[in-house]
Formats: sequence, C-alpha cells, structure tokens
Amino acid sequence: MAFQHKPMRRSQLLGPWGVGAIVPFPDDESLMIAGLDMWRYNHPDGFRIKDERLEKRIGVKELRWPPDFREYSADPENSNLRIPAVRFPTWHYCPFCGVMHRAGIYSAHPYCDAYQWNHGRKCSQGSRRRRKLVPERFVVVCPNGHIDDFPIAEWIHAGHSNGFNPDTCRIRRSTGGTSAALTGVRYECTCKAGKSIAAAVRPGALSKIGFKCQGASPWLGITSEDGVECECKPEDLKVVQRGASNVWFADTKSSIYIPTDPSDTNRRVLGALDEFFDAINSSRINGEINRDFINILASSKNIDSQVLYDAVLRRIAGTESLPDVDENTPEDEYRLAEYKMLTKNSGGETLEFFSKNRKITDYAPEIRKYFKSISLVPKLRESRAFVGFSRLEPNYMMSLSDKKKMLRLGAGNWLPAIEVFGEGIFLEFNESALAKWAEADEIITRCLRLDATYQGSFLSKSIPGHLSSEFILLHTFTHLLINQLSYECGYGSSSIRERLYCERCVDSPKMRGVLIYTASGDSEGSLGGLVRQGEPGRLENTIISTIENARWCSSDPICIQSDGQGPDSCNLSACHNCALLPETSCELGNRLLDRALVVGTVDNPEIGYFDDII
Repeated sequence: MAFQHKPMRRSQLLGPWGVGAIVPFPDDESLMIAGLDMWRYNHPDGFRIKDERLEKRIGVKELRWPPDFREYSADPENSNLRIPAVRFPTWHYCPFCGVMHRAGIYSAHPYCDAYQWNHGRKCSQGSRRRRKLVPERFVVVCPNGHIDDFPIAEWIHAGHSNGFNPDTCRIRRSTGGTSAALTGVRYECTCKAGKSIAAAVRPGALSKIGFKCQGASPWLGITSEDGVECECKPEDLKVVQRGASNVWFADTKSSIYIPTDPSDTNRRVLGALDEFFDAINSSRINGEINRDFINILASSKNIDSQVLYDAVLRRIAGTESLPDVDENTPEDEYRLAEYKMLTKNSGGETLEFFSKNRKITDYAPEIRKYFKSISLVPKLRESRAFVGFSRLEPNYMMSLSDKKKMLRLGAGNWLPAIEVFGEGIFLEFNESALAKWAEADEIITRCLRLDATYQGSFLSKSIPGHLSSEFILLHTFTHLLINQLSYECGYGSSSIRERLYCERCVDSPKMRGVLIYTASGDSEGSLGGLVRQGEPGRLENTIISTIENARWCSSDPICIQSDGQGPDSCNLSACHNCALLPETSCELGNRLLDRALVVGTVDNPEIGYFDDII
C-alpha cells in the first residue's frame, strides 16, 4: 500500500534505502519499500534514463527514475504517483502499558486497545485518544535475503507447559529495571509464560526452539505463512535490530557516459542525437524513420541531414562505437573503456561528456615524475542503477540475475536508476615509476600484511587474488586528495566521489588512474571549482599540501603503527583523522587503505611513493 505524507528523495531509493529496506519514518512509523511489481508508472517514457552501455551491463532494456509525486495541474499524465510500501515489522507494542499487537503488512498503523492486565501499568479504556503503538525493535534476518518478525510467541512459550493460543493469549513487552542491556527487554504472556530477549541474540538460539526460516519476503507480499521453507541452516538465522546497518546492503552499478568517437560522427551531430533521439525514434512510422523530421531538425541545428540520418540508423541498430558488454563482463574490463576516454581529449561542450587531457609537462616539475597525464573533465554524466540487495553482509557471490529476481515476483525488464551530472579531475599515474616503487621488499612485506586480512574478508569473494600494492596506493592517495580538495574548493567531502581505474588483484595491469568527481543530485553537482583546481599552477600546490598534511596524523603514532584498523580491520595506517571519507564517497566502504604507502613511516620514509616530494 502507499502511505501518505512520507517524503524522501528519489536518490535515496538506491541507497541507503530501497526495495526490501526498512525505512524509519517520523512518528514511530516503520515501513519497507515494496517490490518493483507494485511500482506504477502512468507513462514510463517520462522517467527513462538513456544509458545503453549500462543497460547491457546489467541485462535490462530500460532504466527508470523512481516515480515522484506530481500534482495533476503540473503533469496530468503522471500525477499522484507514489512509492509503494508495506508495514514491517508487524509486531507493535504500546509505549505506556506494553500491550503487543500484530498487524498485517497492508494494515494501517495499530493503536493500543487498552487491554487490562492484572499488574503493571494500564491504559485507560475510557480514553478517547488511544496511544499509537511502536514497531518492535528486533527482527530475524536470513543470509539468503529473507526477513521476518522476531518469533515472540514461540520464544516465550518454548519449554513452557502451555503453548501459545492466539485466541486467548495476550503478550506484553516490558523494559523494567534500570538496565540498558537486552536483559531489560522482557516479554510475558497472560498464560504466565515469560522470557527476556537477551539469550535470543546468541548464535543458534532460534534453532533450539525449532524456529526455521520460512522464506518471508514482506517487500514482495510474502509472509512466513505464505512462504516456502528456506534452505539456510537454522543456526545461521540472526536476531538483529531493525535499524542495524547489516539488515540491508544495496548493490548498485554505476557508469560514466561515453560518447561515440568524434572521428566517426561530427560532435554537433552527436549533440543533436543525444538531445532528440527519443523524439526521432517515437516519430517512426511502421518502423521507418521520418526523413521530413530529420531534415527539419538538421536545418535547425545547421548540420548535414544525411549525416544525422546515418547516425540515427547506427544508434537504432546498436552499432555505435561502444564496447560490447553483458552481465558477465568484469568490472575492470567495463571501466577500461572509460579509462581510454579519460586519458585523451574526448567528447565536447555540446555532449554530456567532455574531457581535456593535459600533458604532465604543463605542470610544475615537483609532480611530473609521479603522473603521466592529467585530464580536466568539465562535464560528465553518471548513471547509477539499483540491481539488488543482500543482508547480514554484502553478497558478491550471488549472480546478477539472482539479485534481480529478489526485486520482483513477475517478469520485468527495467530497474530503478538515477542520473547525476558533475565535473572531475582524472589523474593518470606514471606506470614505470609505480612498477619500480612496487618492487621494493619493504613494500611487498607491508602489503602482505594487509593482504592477509583481505583474504578473510567478504571483499576477496568478489575479486579473488592477492592485493596489488599499486591499488592500495592509488586508493589511499585518492582519499587524501579528496580531503584536501574539500578544503580548497568549498565542496563538502560527501559531495566528492572516487572512481578507481586500477585492477585490485592483477599482475599485468591495464589501468593506472583515478577519477575524482562531483556527481551529486543536489545543487553541489557542478559548481566549476573542482576543474579550476586541477589547472596548472593550482593542482601542484594541492598535491603538495596533501602529502604534507598526510605525513602526520593527530592519532599518530598509534595510527601509523597500526597492524589493522577500520571496517573489518582492512586498513593499516588510515583512520578518521587522516584518510577515511564519508562512505558515500568511497567505493569500498573505507577499506584497503594505508597512508604509509603514500608518505612512508617514521622509521622507513623511503617506502612512500611521494616521500621525496618537496
């Protein structure tokens, strides 16, 4: 059902919330975003995002903006659209008397019925204003993506002589005492059964009472009564708080728009094609292109009609000069096409991508030995598509097709996405200098320490192999540079993102670069300050300041001497005082960082790639 007056940004439906996620709304409202089967578009054409390369990458025909609410007077065709949601958790309790009630996933918010207990606080039966119930804090999560209410009735009646009778039993929740621990959360029934929830969070606790996952998927309308028993082991079920960070992990795929090769088609033709292709395609009669419309458009744009017609044919046939990709294309291979465009002059001012490559000799000698070239990107468009989610921990082993099946019950060939526009700086590192630096025994030894932790983390499941020291260096340097740019450009650090063009675990690299860009859906998307800071005469001072500030962290010597810190202990010398960023800015959730590879350590400064910078 669609709940009224619960506003949220459309971009938030890709993360931190989305299909299958529990959204905490004000006034004690807890809702779960429903599956894509329930999303309604009166006319989808107005919500489509054109990115053929990303569509092929994730195996769909369309990408769509999440629907936004529009008044009838503003848009009669797409008015009154809402994002559907279901109620979850379904167990609720009264914050005053503790009486519990279980609502349906499509029910309205429940209110206290003032059941009169023999002891404890009681709500007044004669009150005209009943108290609104509060959703239960605890839920049960399955590693296969299912989620269910905590089995309160089964838990408190396990081992009790009387079983739970829904017709006669009433359950109450209490938080008696002054303890803030889970032992203070207690459930009791009118049949004298009662138990604290403290033991339920222990591993295997639910298996001891015979509780098994029934494949509940509330976002698809499937409850434990309707579902099929899951194949997961009962001991793998976990009791967590509904607001915990491990309840829902979004899986998104992003792509930087790549224009066709200007040598194949005139840039002005490409600009007209990007702007009017949907209109040209919709004007076709019996599949034939409307040549009169092409002639009028070509005349208005002062371009050759035949060239525009040929460009339209190539786009319709899908034979543009874009690399062929599919669902099985590795991420590194997918980004290689973007990398090649960023390392040269590409696109144009009339297109949605424009990069100007500057030779490293245009910059001061202090930084020339570290980089091969630097590209300024005044215009770029990034598309981000939501392809699935996982629970308990990010699941990189699940196939893309299986993830998409979790989003809907029926057939569908579209996924929610957003597109954002921004600007950026691309730095291409000197491959020979990197290779020479990485040969040092001290570098290899230090990276093996971080690699040992990496092998035991979920990150290694997505890309197996041994960590590349060059990858750690580029990743850490990017974080440090983003922090410095946020001081000098006026952007908030959460408005600047990274995109790494470097193989994580490959011995024969094809990419050695990083893109630092602003691609935000709000007013900070493109202010021009980032590209201006990348100009010769400015970028050198920014990089030098970055290295100087990274030499000492306010948490040193603890930070620089760390053997493992941060999320999953997947960092060495990197903490919130030096190298960590908002998680929306980092592709790896602030993991695989080591400041020592950038500036060296106190005892061994030579291991830093930028150690001898002035």
